[in-house]
Amino acid sequence: MTAIASPINLLDLDEAGLRALFESMGEKPFRAQQVLKWIYHQGVTD
Repeated sequence: MTAIASPINLLDLDEAGLRALFESMGEKPFRAQQVLKWIYHQGVTD
C-alpha cells in the first residue's frame, strides 16, 4: 500500500524550499524560479 502525501502549499516555501522540492521530484531546479514568477509576477493561482 502506498501512503498518500499531504498537499504542499507552495506559498509557504521560499525559493530554496521550492528548488529542493522540485529536485526531490526529479525536476530541474530552475522550475522554482518559474513558479515564483508565475505566482508573484503574473498572479497565477491555479
